[in-house]
Amino acid sequence: MSAPAVRVDVRPDTVAVLAIDQPGSRVNVLTQELWTELESAIDALARRPDLRGLVVASGKPGVFIAGADLKMFANAPAPNDPAVRAFIEQGLRVLEKLEALPFPTCAAIDGAALGGGLEVALACDYRLAGTNPKVQFGLPEVKLGLIPGWGGTQRLPRVVGLKPAAGMLTTGTSLTGAQAEDAGLMGVQSVPDLIEATAGFLVELQLAGGVLAELGDGPDWRKQRTDKRQPIPESTPRDLPPLAPDASIAAREARSVMLHGAELSLAEAIRLETEAFMRLAGSPESNQLVAEFFASRKK
Repeated sequence: MSAPAVRVDVRPDTVAVLAIDQPGSRVNVLTQELWTELESAIDALARRPDLRGLVVASGKPGVFIAGADLKMFANAPAPNDPAVRAFIEQGLRVLEKLEALPFPTCAAIDGAALGGGLEVALACDYRLAGTNPKVQFGLPEVKLGLIPGWGGTQRLPRVVGLKPAAGMLTTGTSLTGAQAEDAGLMGVQSVPDLIEATAGFLVELQLAGGVLAELGDGPDWRKQRTDKRQPIPESTPRDLPPLAPDASIAAREARSVMLHGAELSLAEAIRLETEAFMRLAGSPESNQLVAEFFASRKK
């Protein structure tokens, strides 16, 4: 039996730390097995009435989560493949559970958070990044003829706004830590121990929430979740630049799904995203780009 990829420790301040560290791998990759472990851990955390918060972190130096297991998409024989749909729905279910935990959550990111890795971070209430030069954030799926499939087209614009999200989604461009901080995607911490700092932030947040509750106002993290589930206010874009005439099918889908989803609740918008993803995964364009990606890795 292989070693677990997910470890949960509860600190003396009753903040839980969920560390992802896939054995035998230089990076963390979202596989069916990892999603299963994450779901089991999150289910157990949801039953804990004593916790003040959750830090989601990585045990890999310079990497949070590098993205999805692309072998699943490389093997898709055609769009709307049942195995791909099951994989996407598994991840969506786990992130929905993460987003519903009865205490605030924060991703501690000291490396690359790409694709599904950024989507995990976006399902947390907050995101703090370290100053590691390898820190970067991106949704590069369009470069593989895909769009994000675990809520990225909908959670990202709800966090940073439509215009910055459109740029990331349609080009696959990544942001540095400083750029992500400027975009409002996360805060950057220059500290020796990012997990320690993140746990301390959650304790302070809960203490502040208690004061707000006494004044008849709820903790900010609860309001953030409520707001995130709603349509995006003023979701009609007024200053989005047009797509280039030669923009890919995936880039057009990403923009369309983002804009239509902005007018819906988060749950409805994610369903819209899923159907668009299923049209692309297994398409000739995506299969070719995924194959080229694996070929470049072998070189």
